[in-house]
Amino acid sequence: MRTGFSAAVLITSLAAHGDIFQWRDENGKLHFGDRPPEQLESQKVTPRTSPVIQELEISQLRKDFTLPGELHDRTLEAIRFIYRRYRNDFGLDLHGTAQVNLYLFEHQADFRQWMEDRIGSSNAHYAGVFIPASNEVAVWRWGNDQQVAQTILHESSHVLLYQLSPASPVWLHEGLAQYFQTLQVQPDGRLKVEALADAQARIRQWMDEGRLITLRQYLSLDDRQWRRMAHQLDAIPYTVAWATTAFLMSKPVGRSTLRKLLQELEKTDRRPTLQRIDQIYPGGLTRLEYDFFRWAQSDMTPHWY
Repeated sequence: MRTGFSAAVLITSLAAHGDIFQWRDENGKLHFGDRPPEQLESQKVTPRTSPVIQELEISQLRKDFTLPGELHDRTLEAIRFIYRRYRNDFGLDLHGTAQVNLYLFEHQADFRQWMEDRIGSSNAHYAGVFIPASNEVAVWRWGNDQQVAQTILHESSHVLLYQLSPASPVWLHEGLAQYFQTLQVQPDGRLKVEALADAQARIRQWMDEGRLITLRQYLSLDDRQWRRMAHQLDAIPYTVAWATTAFLMSKPVGRSTLRKLLQELEKTDRRPTLQRIDQIYPGGLTRLEYDFFRWAQSDMTPHWY
């Protein structure tokens, strides 16, 4: 094994300098080099190279419209950044190539027909949708360029997280998708995540009115209960998902908590319990709720990366 490895390294090294030859001496020993002896028979060697494994592959399978040049490029770069955040911040690894297969529709009718073909139904209120089984993201041109770009990022976040952590609870899926949808690549290469202004306003209004659900209640919801609440109360579960996630992403202790939860999910496929969250977050759930309310009452400044 060591001999084979050494030969491979030697061949790779020599390949950078030109042709490679192999020959055997009078004792039958195999040699490699770029200058074979004239008195011995030699053969030219073509080194085998290992294929480069891409971490993320973004394919645009249908493109009825194109975002303006810089916005298009920055949106694709933002998708790559989201993937790197899932890898680096949360330690998630696909052990292969992640995929985002994009379909961009100019007209809502075409978008809805695509949904009908894929999942057997459509919704007039949807601006975008993702299909986890095929890593597909479909968006129609429902608003201005920036709004459409945000929808692409939102749905792409869903597709990436499903590939990396398929057992993640729906509140975290939706929270991270909303968090990353405002991601913007700046001209200097830095990245900025803005607060969702409408969600921020609703959180503060509900706090003032005493109507904001507690984090203990919210984090105890299973996925079925969450979806039922979303159907009945519309904005509340989505808004609290964004607020909870944005709060956790705003400080190292919060990101560390998310990392531990996601890594445990990767090993067990079991959703995090309130008891486990109480154990992971420093100070427990009581401190978590206190920190969250303080954060919600403060100015929610952009996050820079």
